[in-house]
Amino acid sequence: MRARSSDFSRQTQEAALRRQANLCASCGTTIVAIGRAGRDHHRFFEGAQAHHVRHVKFGGTNDVDNCVVICDSCHYSVHEGGNYRFGTVNGTPPDFPYYHGSIAAGGA
Repeated sequence: MRARSSDFSRQTQEAALRRQANLCASCGTTIVAIGRAGRDHHRFFEGAQAHHVRHVKFGGTNDVDNCVVICDSCHYSVHEGGNYRFGTVNGTPPDFPYYHGSIAAGGA
């Protein structure tokens, strides 16, 4: 399967997760692996996904600065309850309290 032009590379996703100190950028739950691989170690047995802080359709890039890794529930919530296709919410790093791994480190 070929990656879409709006997908993050695996390297970018892993760099974002390292920047976040292996915490969900939204709720702060520990994430040990991206995708389904870390489900057994997640507090609520969820996977984790990369998310564009600023959506590609609004000019967001696939750079690490525009990437956050968040757990499945947070990803659903950030897309207005599953409104993946037509969502209009544009974020900024301060919208994700654990963007830098801890609230204190991020200054939020």
